Amino acid sequence: MKKILILLTIVALGFSSCKRIDFGDINRDPSTPTQGDIDGLMRGAMVSFTTGAGRVYYSNATLYAQYQSQTIYTQEQRYVQYKGSFYSYYVNQLAPLNEVYNTMVDPKLRGDTDNMRAIAKLMSILIMKRVTDTYGDVPYFDALQGFGNLTPGYTSQKDIYLDLLAQAKAARDLLNSSAFTPDADTDIFYGGDIAKWGKFANSLILALSLQLSNTSEAATAKAAYQEALGNSYGLMESYEDDMVFRPDPRGKVFNPISSSRPGDFKITKEFVDAMKGNLPGVWGSGITDAKNITSNHTYDKRIEAIADDATADGLAFGYQHYPKAIRKAATAMTSKLNSENAPFVIFSAAYTWFNRAEGVITSGWNTSDTFDNALTNGIIESYKRFYDSYSPSDQTTAVNYATTTYAPARVADAAGKQAQVLGEEKWFALFPDGFAAWAEQRRTGWPALHPAPDAVNGGVIPHRMLYPDNERNVNPNGWAQGVQGLLPAEDLNTSKIWWEQ
Repeated sequence: MKKILILLTIVALGFSSCKRIDFGDINRDPSTPTQGDIDGLMRGAMVSFTTGAGRVYYSNATLYAQYQSQTIYTQEQRYVQYKGSFYSYYVNQLAPLNEVYNTMVDPKLRGDTDNMRAIAKLMSILIMKRVTDTYGDVPYFDALQGFGNLTPGYTSQKDIYLDLLAQAKAARDLLNSSAFTPDADTDIFYGGDIAKWGKFANSLILALSLQLSNTSEAATAKAAYQEALGNSYGLMESYEDDMVFRPDPRGKVFNPISSSRPGDFKITKEFVDAMKGNLPGVWGSGITDAKNITSNHTYDKRIEAIADDATADGLAFGYQHYPKAIRKAATAMTSKLNSENAPFVIFSAAYTWFNRAEGVITSGWNTSDTFDNALTNGIIESYKRFYDSYSPSDQTTAVNYATTTYAPARVADAAGKQAQVLGEEKWFALFPDGFAAWAEQRRTGWPALHPAPDAVNGGVIPHRMLYPDNERNVNPNGWAQGVQGLLPAEDLNTSKIWWEQ
């Protein structure tokens, strides 16, 4: 790294010492663009974010949220201190989106770039929330400067979150019905529908705000929450407002879950038992014990849209070894969720309704809704989403069941334990997005997950992922800043990030 920096300095000094001569267009290739294609940059960043797969970018979070169990290679579900990487977020997603945001004049002369810039910023905020929720303090204000700063300092999570809130509001307010809008080839989520981006922005602000509800910045978060709640764009209310990634296998763009070997993962018994409403039973050492960790005792028909065999058992989470017969008999995700062309939900109306319900019970943040109504709407919209790829009759049957049986039962369960039932319903609805579920569970404590029985880290459900090894070696000052923001100040998966402390 030092040699590279020295070489770059020498080159820079060499250019600065030469006499400036205008050679006109003699060295310009007319077939090569001199400015980034903002359409391609935006699409590429969106695709990169939604197709991220492997341990760090998908599966580990599903293990920490206890959505999945590993069948044979069980290190990650037993909380091995695994060092991953956050570089794809910065290089493949945040950097191109930043270039789109900084493009004030459209190279294609289509008009003002307000909407492209607003969408790019909202996507950056969504991505950055995942990064800081996963690692803690990370490069933020000093990031994305290229050769201008190869060793960026780390920004405290508190300052990151406060800026994300401010930037989300600014990006929403930048949306402009008079500016040109990207088409569906560029905006793979909403096809340039500015009204839906406005709803997403407000819904994202609700999620950002609630993540700070237990911190010293709760007052600021409450103000942001209430402003978004009353904004004219409104909120995501129908599953048709959901931000959904729809793969294009012919274009080599696949669902991220499909890259995982199906035989390596099964749905956890904890999740299956909870959705079936099985009685908790005794939490023993046997992997066939009932594992319902929630308050739910009513059959949840969504399990039929999630599991490839809803009559089968799940695989108890967190053991080093499993008998072959039990491992093979356990249910996995249905192909409607994990095939190459299966849609993947990034952000949903159901989640937004649940965040509205949480606002009702969080020091009066939300006085516009009632808890029971918001909880019910969240459950119904979740049912609609999970059954979206099924026949209209199947969806109607499922939604009727949710309306007449399941949702009323959960409203009754919530008497005296609203926060618990709400946290459990978020867990159900967010499946299989492990990152969102893991962040919610760490913040609220619901569902009441039990650590892996065969954990190797002292029996602590991970609070974070470890910084990449390269950071400690190449950017030691930044890495040291990041570690100081943890409790305890050690780069471990048992150390807590700021909003947990």
